[in-house]
Amino acid sequence: MAAGKFKLDRLFQPGTIGGMTVPNRIVMPPMVTEYAAPGGYITPTIANYYAERAKGGTGLVIVEAACVDPRGRAFSRQIGIYDDEFLPGLRELAGAIKASGARAAIQIHHAGMSTGPKVTGSAPLGPSAIAMRGYGPAQEMSAEDIRSSVQAFASAALRVKQAGFEGVEIHAAHMYLLAQFLSPAWNLRQDSYGGSVENRARVLVETIWAIREVVGGEYPVWCRINGEEYGQEGQGITLAEAKLISRLAEEAGSDAISVSCFGWGHYGQVNMPASPGALLPLSQAIKEEVSVPVMAVGRLDPRLGEVALKDGRADYIAIGRALITDAYLPMKATRGELANVTPCISCYRCLPFGGDQSGMKCST
Repeated sequence: MAAGKFKLDRLFQPGTIGGMTVPNRIVMPPMVTEYAAPGGYITPTIANYYAERAKGGTGLVIVEAACVDPRGRAFSRQIGIYDDEFLPGLRELAGAIKASGARAAIQIHHAGMSTGPKVTGSAPLGPSAIAMRGYGPAQEMSAEDIRSSVQAFASAALRVKQAGFEGVEIHAAHMYLLAQFLSPAWNLRQDSYGGSVENRARVLVETIWAIREVVGGEYPVWCRINGEEYGQEGQGITLAEAKLISRLAEEAGSDAISVSCFGWGHYGQVNMPASPGALLPLSQAIKEEVSVPVMAVGRLDPRLGEVALKDGRADYIAIGRALITDAYLPMKATRGELANVTPCISCYRCLPFGGDQSGMKCST
């Protein structure tokens, strides 16, 4: 990774998301650690982990998915944000990130069908009464269930603001509740929340509206979506649908769009592409549809990120697993020391998902 004469000019320019100024274009995307205490409380381990990435020069740190409803908890040690009792720990976490030099945000999340009684103590809820691969049958959400979920996201977003975070990301990607409503593979409803793209996006739109009502028009709010779904037997979200969903989200009040993907097998494990930069065509296509900033992801490094910014394929570059491996990657990049970066070897040992109860590990 020798720097040579390769200049990282655009990567280290400041930017804005809503009313938030970000010191550079490097984003740490939300990645599950399971460093939280049982019950979802913030621990010194999790606070130190995020603070270290902030010290390393990342412009925006987005804390991993925080659970908005105990019925939607996905992991045994997932951060909780569904009650005011979590606020003291969340304030400490937000403060640690900001004191270390980065802007602090957090992702809010509901697992929907991607959980089960072993984690939540009850049957999973989803848009339709079907079973997602690896999970038991879901209970179809009633109109009241949907209203409750929308309010849970809004209440969580208010806590995000009260805790001192400077922005909130709505998790509407991968294999979780809002993505399930968006996807024709999982949403088989015949009412106003199913069928057309506009109907399937209704819950996301209503969630953005509800959040805006409680946090105000100036507070940074954005959503993460799948730019495409793979391995869904032709029934997943297409890029054309994702473009429309992005426009609907922007119109509803989303200050940015973070573009990921989902699939079994096509790109490796879940949302991780087999080759660096493979998801950039998705972010580019979404960027051509919206006027708000677009975040790209997918095994990106500073070089790829700089080129993507230069070519107009994204506005922010999310560097994930590589920041687990080397928290000081951004700082080393600014100094022209890319050769000294500890590389991510894409072994995926960093994926805990209920396995090692001590939390995420890295092989390097």
